[in-house]
Amino acid sequence: MRMRIFAGLSNRSTIPLVGYLALFTFVAWLACNPSNRKDIRDYYFPLKKLTDGLVYEYQPVGQDSLSPAFWYYRSFIQEDGIYLTGTYYEYDLIPLQLVREEMVSNGMLLQDLFLYLPDSNGRQERLAAEVLVGNVFPFSVGDSSGIFLYKVKFDLPNEMGRTTTLIKNRRYLGETKYEFQGETYDAIRFEVRELIEDVSVTEGSIEPQFDGEEIYALDLGLVYYKKNLGGQTIAYELADRYSMEQLEQTAKKRLNTIDQ
Repeated sequence: MRMRIFAGLSNRSTIPLVGYLALFTFVAWLACNPSNRKDIRDYYFPLKKLTDGLVYEYQPVGQDSLSPAFWYYRSFIQEDGIYLTGTYYEYDLIPLQLVREEMVSNGMLLQDLFLYLPDSNGRQERLAAEVLVGNVFPFSVGDSSGIFLYKVKFDLPNEMGRTTTLIKNRRYLGETKYEFQGETYDAIRFEVRELIEDVSVTEGSIEPQFDGEEIYALDLGLVYYKKNLGGQTIAYELADRYSMEQLEQTAKKRLNTIDQ
């Protein structure tokens, strides 16, 4: 397996988000104080159990008007490394997003990110992101001062001179418990802060910021995520896991019901 570095940051949470971006190239936080660190790799998606693929169904919390989110995760254990792919679907089973991650010595790194957007003819057009900082999940954390940076950039099609950059910081908050299908799991929490830089040469730029939370459960992976969008909060929780064949059957039954 190639030895690559998952870079993390260290600073106090009171520093503004933009300040973190100026610091991340100078700080190798993961190399500091190894004796005080906690190994959390088993809280990420269970890669050894996902070689045949598995659908994670997330249901909205307290928002019946929102559609469920279906993520199909599959791992690939190869001679040159271990990889995880995730494809995001809604009810119609048309892929909307594809991610590809690589396991390295101290975390998961984003290798590819694609969005699938409708073009003017209604067909899907694949939009590739430029991965600037690909930290997805660390395998080792210390106290809550550690910040893990994720940054991707999109050049929007048919809009010359317009780019959108997503900057996401995760801060480890500590341990918790989480109940899933009647069982209680050990879990960990992350605070998430996001900044979206939407820049247009003709219209200027906007930089909305959001905050939220993620919970990862032992041997399950991501089980809960929440995002605060100004005056609105959107949250999803893991409802079930099953095969892709089961999702296809469910989608087919739903389509038949709509057609009747």
